[in-house]
Amino acid sequence: MNSLKSNSLGKILKIARKSLNLSKKDISKKLCLKLDIIKNIEKDILSSNIPLVFLYGYIYSYARLVNISKKKIFFFLKKYKIDNNINSSFINENSYFNIIKKFIFLNYFYIIKLFIFVILGFIYFYSI
Repeated sequence: MNSLKSNSLGKILKIARKSLNLSKKDISKKLCLKLDIIKNIEKDILSSNIPLVFLYGYIYSYARLVNISKKKIFFFLKKYKIDNNINSSFINENSYFNIIKKFIFLNYFYIIKLFIFVILGFIYFYSI
């Protein structure tokens, strides 16, 4: 198990949760997570048996639930090197649109390729 530094993300989440008069059990029910995971997040304990991507998602969902901004969470995850293996565009609001742009580009590429094959086919059959 890894432990984060004191006065970190876990304490901020705990303070935000308490300010909304929510218990740990309320958070675990709303996020559909085990109570132990919520407790560990608030204690800044990173369990080695939870993949980093899932842990990141749990923290991010918890933060959204208690109204903590994405930028603040991302800052803490960067600060404590939790997100070393996670693409930072994961929380980028435009990441969805970047994926769509790439998909559209690939579609145009395949359409152009198909068009070239059709033209080559016509040329081949008319030259015979």
